Amino acid sequence: MVVIFVATRAAGDPAVLNLPADASQADIAAARQRIGTDRSYLAQFVIFLQDMATFELGRSIVYGEPVTDLVGDRFIASLKLQLASLMLILFTAFPLGVLAATKRGMLADRIAQVLAAFGQAAPGFWVGLVLMAIFAVRLQWVPAGGMGTGGLDSWRHYVLPAVTTSLLLFSAMTRLLRSSMLESLDAEFVKLARAKGVPEWKVVWLHVFRNGLLPVMTFMAIWVGTAASGSVVTEVVFDWPGIGNLFLSAVIARDFPLIQAVVGLVAVTVLTANLIVDLLYGVVDPRIRVAAGAVQPR
Repeated sequence: MVVIFVATRAAGDPAVLNLPADASQADIAAARQRIGTDRSYLAQFVIFLQDMATFELGRSIVYGEPVTDLVGDRFIASLKLQLASLMLILFTAFPLGVLAATKRGMLADRIAQVLAAFGQAAPGFWVGLVLMAIFAVRLQWVPAGGMGTGGLDSWRHYVLPAVTTSLLLFSAMTRLLRSSMLESLDAEFVKLARAKGVPEWKVVWLHVFRNGLLPVMTFMAIWVGTAASGSVVTEVVFDWPGIGNLFLSAVIARDFPLIQAVVGLVAVTVLTANLIVDLLYGVVDPRIRVAAGAVQPR
């Protein structure tokens, strides 16, 4: 909370930024009184703590609407986009990562590594603009931006931003899953399962894949912060009405209440996601659950 408060106040005076260049000192003083920056920093910090504790985050300086309403609507829009990206990743990164691990050194493994390297190296804004130029402008298969009206045809608006958003996570998850599964493929429990005649697909998907999920789950907990705050670059490029686009507008205008609400939401979401992942470790790997419940000898 201290970092959020200090960072927003150090960025500039919103009363000056949001008034015309020829505004008088009386106008600036009235604007400061209206938004509360005429008080001392200590008084502003106390009000900020009270607002955070009661979830009454005030009104936006720029939009003039309650911050909770603005953040809630934009958060849902970002969440829809991130869920579409997540579904795309689950159907691409997981199979490709497993294929790369089981076909180590072969053509499939090399293709997977090239795709993963491209996804991590390519800037998101460049990928988005290239996809827009090809599929929206030249071929006109999908819309260039916006979220759509909510009808059945709205899925076309999700294609380009979902692909752009998922590219970096797709690359990281493919490489993580490949490396973690390679470590498990030579483990003793895998050799024992094969010696017992367990089918290879069961060895891969029920034993090796499950054991390789732990680092992927850890990375997913970090990714939740991106899902909560929205992908600023993607939302700006495709004019997506999400929380990332809203946050950028708030930073430019020094909209203190809006910035504080978005950052606070992201912090709470990341902490909650890490807690859930810690609990899921024991479900995925029973050894963790047994070790946690064991009594340590003195």
